[in-house]
Amino acid sequence: MKLFVTNQYGEKVYLNLTAYSRQQLTHQIRGNAFFLGNEFYRVNQVWAEVDSNSTTTGAAVGGIIGILGGPIGILVGGVLGGLLGNSADDQEAQQVRLFNNS
Repeated sequence: MKLFVTNQYGEKVYLNLTAYSRQQLTHQIRGNAFFLGNEFYRVNQVWAEVDSNSTTTGAAVGGIIGILGGPIGILVGGVLGGLLGNSADDQEAQQVRLFNNS
């Protein structure tokens, strides 16, 4: 999960912080507001978005590992890797929703 604010030009500026709620972010930065570059932001202007797509990566890694088992191993490894990656994507999407609704 990546945290960001939108600057005066409408561009996303990513924060080098990790927090699972705005309350946790407020605690980390020790206040409700902060400067990023020369712009002033409030914690309620911070949003979260999904960081990566683990489903594709998991399927690819599973398929590569499955090469050891031949064609069936590639298929099984790809499917299992995809399922594990999909689970990680779902969990991250839930964390994003929780942050954005906090």
